[in-house]
Amino acid sequence: MVSVNQEAMKLVRKVIDEKERLNIGITRLENGATVIDMGVEFPGGWAAAKYIAEISLGALATLNYGTYRLRDLELPLVSVYTDYPMISCLSSQISGWALKDMKNDAGIVPLISGPIRAIVKKDFFSKPFDYRDDWHEAVAVLQDNRLPDVRLTDYLAREANVKPENLYVLVAATGSLVGFINVISRTLETSIWRLHTQGLDVSGIISAWGSAPLPPPTRDELKAMIRVNTYTYYGGSAGYVLDEDDQKIAGVLDQLTLSPKTTNQYGIPFGQLLREAGGDIFNMHEFCHSVAKINLLNIRSGSAYHYGEVDDRMLWECLFE
Repeated sequence: MVSVNQEAMKLVRKVIDEKERLNIGITRLENGATVIDMGVEFPGGWAAAKYIAEISLGALATLNYGTYRLRDLELPLVSVYTDYPMISCLSSQISGWALKDMKNDAGIVPLISGPIRAIVKKDFFSKPFDYRDDWHEAVAVLQDNRLPDVRLTDYLAREANVKPENLYVLVAATGSLVGFINVISRTLETSIWRLHTQGLDVSGIISAWGSAPLPPPTRDELKAMIRVNTYTYYGGSAGYVLDEDDQKIAGVLDQLTLSPKTTNQYGIPFGQLLREAGGDIFNMHEFCHSVAKINLLNIRSGSAYHYGEVDDRMLWECLFE
């Protein structure tokens, strides 16, 4: 079985070697852990963002850039392709490991994503699946506007049962360009969990692709969180090549996307919903966490299915929240 941490480390070593070109910073903490600053005190950029997203996916996916026209704005488009959707998204990428006992001085709960989750398997999203990684090095991705310290990295190393010197943490603030792209690249992790909850066998998905436009970045972390989540949910499109029963697909197709059919909160500004949830996206229980458009290509029958549409109105109005 492929090791997401072993594969990710191949990219991590390239990132370290290319730190000047990538506009990033590398710090070795007192405990030996390596912190890779890709968007906190260093600016990062397009190349750094491609690395952090692919590392977050266990190096089992490819990120590409394109363009998307929103009224008179020409925005970047972030697309991801993978042949290991269940492992790369649910066992690695999804930002589902919340360290509630590790709040920083600002009261922010660190959210861990990346290959380390496949070793630790403590969060809600990784537990339902059999895949578990076992590697002597661990790679974590942290979405935060502060760099991790010895206390946090010691904790991660203990949980992953690795030496601190074998722990690598990549971090970017949500409001950085790298942070924006890192979140926007999660169209697949968002939608594949929805497929799972609706009874489709995600372990049988053969390949997948997803895309969403990138909103204008902002250093305001709250505004950044509102924009990237709005664009992932309302601007996201995902596609899957799967081997499934046609009747089963048809029976759940209209339940797979974010739409008025799946949530009565459709169209309510994301910032309002986030405030009502106390700033914790995991408290948004009535909101349908999925993308706006889904495409399913069933290799068993040769049938193709699609449902939903990207909502340009929500993407535009989000810029004025």
